[in-house]
Amino acid sequence: MARSEKHIAEKILDTLAYFDVFSYPLTLDELLLYTDVRSSERTSIDITVKKLAKYRLGGQHKEYVYLGSCPSIVKRRIDGNLKANLRFRQARFYSMIISYFPFVRGVFLSGSIAKGFMTDNDDIDYFIITSPGRLWIVRSLLTLFKKIFLLNSHRNFCINYFVDEKSLYIREQNRFTATELAFLVPMYDMGVYELMISENQWVRCFYPFYMPGFTGPLRNNYPLVKRISEYFMKGSMFDKLDRYLQGISQKYIRRKFSHMDKDSFDQAFSIKPHELRFLPNRRQFQILKQFRRKKQILRKHFETPLFSEEKICAKQS
Repeated sequence: MARSEKHIAEKILDTLAYFDVFSYPLTLDELLLYTDVRSSERTSIDITVKKLAKYRLGGQHKEYVYLGSCPSIVKRRIDGNLKANLRFRQARFYSMIISYFPFVRGVFLSGSIAKGFMTDNDDIDYFIITSPGRLWIVRSLLTLFKKIFLLNSHRNFCINYFVDEKSLYIREQNRFTATELAFLVPMYDMGVYELMISENQWVRCFYPFYMPGFTGPLRNNYPLVKRISEYFMKGSMFDKLDRYLQGISQKYIRRKFSHMDKDSFDQAFSIKPHELRFLPNRRQFQILKQFRRKKQILRKHFETPLFSEEKICAKQS
């Protein structure tokens, strides 16, 4: 069934609005890839871009489409892409180190570097999959490594999201979480990554066509030292240790962020046997708020009805 130009324009505007929260212009090919727009409808992108210029809401510089009146963000993006390429070697090195820890089953890059963009102040973020019942042991070992060998620096070693192999389905479903999952870069192990993607098909509600680029050959083997350490860390004693580490970590986090009310705390943290989400700055909620505001402004100028993208996707959650 043919779709109206208005409907296609809404999809394009929503994608531009979300990435503009990060001052990140998109190429025409990326707009096609990140949006529910078919190749046969590509002319609609050109029409929408021309309307942006007409309403003075944005424009196009070279192959990049931007919102606002300042094309200098194109240079910012190009510079950020170059910085991400330079730091990717560090990300690969530390991903390899993380993969050697016992009970680590998957290591993915997330955040800015996963999208191929870094500023001087950005950390390298990791999304880590663990064996069931060993998440808090893994987290504690990695935290000790960071404190001892990296002097507690987050710059190359920001570990803020853990789930275990039996809890790959992510229940928090919105544009921010979908973007983070869609852009994950697998560093170790491809099988776990593919399972993660298959468990979260709801992401295609936001990114129906997007498939992330892979980084090349991935290590999927288990080093001997890892197999040996896991063998000696079986049994009920280590089950109890994992629960104990969760308990003391939970008390520490709640005490450190006691200034937060319950709703804010629950939004920023998930502290469970099978999941740790550690996002104290609650940046995702600020991003979603800015996104909705930008989306409404754009649709108002394009004289399109306002409706919530999240409500459309709610049926699939």
